Amino acid sequence: MSQKILVIDESLVATKLTENILAQNFHGVDVLLAQRGGDAFERFNVAHPDLILLNESLPDMDAEAVCYRLLNDPATAKVPVVLLASNGNGDRIEERYENVIKVLPKPVTPESLLEVVNATLSKNKPMGNPARQLLFHDPSRTVFSGHTAFFSLRSALQMAYGDRLTGALRFFVNRYPIELFISKGRFLFATSRNFQMYCRESPVILSATNLGLIIEGQVTQAATGCPIFLFLSVRNGFPHDDVVQIVRDHGQRVFSNLWTAGRVTFEFEELQDFPDYAKNFPPGNEDPDNWILGSLRHVKFDNLMAAQRPDPNGSPAYTRKGYELIQKLKLNDVEARFATAINGAESLQSIAKKIGIPLNDALLIVFRFAALDIIDYWSSNVLSLPGAPAPAGAA
Repeated sequence: MSQKILVIDESLVATKLTENILAQNFHGVDVLLAQRGGDAFERFNVAHPDLILLNESLPDMDAEAVCYRLLNDPATAKVPVVLLASNGNGDRIEERYENVIKVLPKPVTPESLLEVVNATLSKNKPMGNPARQLLFHDPSRTVFSGHTAFFSLRSALQMAYGDRLTGALRFFVNRYPIELFISKGRFLFATSRNFQMYCRESPVILSATNLGLIIEGQVTQAATGCPIFLFLSVRNGFPHDDVVQIVRDHGQRVFSNLWTAGRVTFEFEELQDFPDYAKNFPPGNEDPDNWILGSLRHVKFDNLMAAQRPDPNGSPAYTRKGYELIQKLKLNDVEARFATAINGAESLQSIAKKIGIPLNDALLIVFRFAALDIIDYWSSNVLSLPGAPAPAGAA
């Protein structure tokens, strides 16, 4: 598994500089971002970092509050923290919290940053595959496995779809896998035993449900992976009619965490029998690209890794098969208008202005289309190089 560094800093300029320094010197490291303390703890539900670079002040809490919460949670207590401080409180925090291994005075020099990152990552090797700890693993039932450093998420789904496989495609993040159940190549739903990640945006849906049943559903999902909505519907404790669609939507939402989790391992386990909660669930009709697009729509700009954030001054151009691919997708109105505006020469900012959407929304569409290999995105640095090919040549 790849090593991951979580940078907690509200300044995007500072985090981009940090990411650039790390990218030039640590090719196997993923740099995750969080601009608020609360966002940082949500990132732990997605990808457990090997090192945290923490700014002394954040919009919602100070560094000491973050260190205290990290240290008092068994899941995060052993993650080393490097504090970036300038107000003189760094040494005091380092003395009080054993998870703070180093204080770097600001402004941080590239040399001091590289020294502490190299020393820390060399001591902390990546954790092993969680399947060996959480699941009853039978290697004889593994049809294929891989790592997203070599095979994309899209390739994994296409392989299961194209070979009409039946079983569970598991992606290993943090302490729990995200599991996508597939029947004869058709997608049922994705789920996770990590209830906090699965239901992070569902308080309104569950507001009319009995609290005792919700707690029982949480425990059941943590133990078996059964989506809480399926559990509640069986117990007649969920008043919504379209439980199937809600489970599908939440499955795509929980799967969307994989797009911003850095590089992860995966495997497909062939199953003769699904768990009881999945046996009678009707499969969907989406092909992999439409299912993926539904998942990508749940990705928020703030959750993108530094390396995933497109240059706002760049220009999109269709790949050789991009225009053909996009004809098969069920685009929403904004995506369709964006697709018709791509000509291989116009800048992203011009396209966003032409179709009347915020720049960050345009950047997210670029991220979705690039993940589906629909477009190449030419950054302003590439476009400004002497003799650089015109973007339209990529179409």
